[in-house]
Amino acid sequence: MCRRVLLLAIALCTLAVPAHAQFVVIDPANLVQTTMIAYRVQQHYTELRAQYLTVLRMAQRLGSLDRFRTPPIALTSHDPSRWDFGRPWIQALNSGDPTGSAYFSTALPLLRPTTMPPTLSAAARQMLQRQYATVEITDSVATMGGHQVALARGYHDQLQNAVESLQSDVLNPGSQYHEMTAILDKIAAGELLGRRQDMLSNQLLSHALEQLLARGKRLRDTEAATINMQLVTWRDARAANDAFVAGTGDALRTWRQP
Repeated sequence: MCRRVLLLAIALCTLAVPAHAQFVVIDPANLVQTTMIAYRVQQHYTELRAQYLTVLRMAQRLGSLDRFRTPPIALTSHDPSRWDFGRPWIQALNSGDPTGSAYFSTALPLLRPTTMPPTLSAAARQMLQRQYATVEITDSVATMGGHQVALARGYHDQLQNAVESLQSDVLNPGSQYHEMTAILDKIAAGELLGRRQDMLSNQLLSHALEQLLARGKRLRDTEAATINMQLVTWRDARAANDAFVAGTGDALRTWRQP
C-alpha cells in the first residue's frame, strides 16, 4: 500500500507544469519622469549643502558678535535749578506742558483789545487783528512744540529699552537665536522699531516746520507793513506836502510878536 502511494506521488511530480516568472513591463514616460525627479532632488540637495557650508564659513569668519555691541545714547535733559525766571517752561520741556501754562508764565503777556478808538478805520482794525493773529499762532506753535519735545524725551526711554532687548537677541551666541524663525522675528522687530522712530522724528520735524512757518508769517507781515507804509507815503505825499505848506504859511501870516 505504501509503495503504491509513493509511486503515485512520483508520477504527480513528474507531470506537474513548472512555474515561469512574469515579464517586466517598463513605462518609458514614467521612467523619464522618475529620473528627472531624482536628478532634481540630487541637485537641490547639493545646493542646500553648498549653502550650509557657506553659512558655516561665514559664521567662522564672523566670530564673536560682542564687538558689535554699542552703548545706549543718553538723551540729555534741562536742569531747571540753574535758572530762576525761565524755570517753569524749562521744567515743562522735560516733563510736558499740555495746556501751555508754563510757557505763558514765562512769556510776556499780550493785552487784549478791550477798547478801540471810535475813529479807528476798518483797515486799521483789520491790521491790528492780523497782528494779534501772528502772536497767537506763534504762541500755539511754541506751546505744542515744547510739549512734544517733552513727550519725545519720555518716549525715548521706551524705545531705548526695546532696542537694548533686540540687540541682546541679535548678539546672543545661542543657536536658538539664529534659527530661521528667530531671524525673521528679529527682522520684523527691527522694522517695527524703525517705523516707531520714524513716526517720532516726523512729529518733531512737523513742529520744527510749524516754527518756521510762524516765523515766516511774522517776517512777511513786517515786510508787508513796511511796503504798505511806503505806498501810502507815495500816494499821499503831495497832499501832505501841500497841507503842510499851507498850514505853515497860515501860521507865519497870523503870527504876532507877543
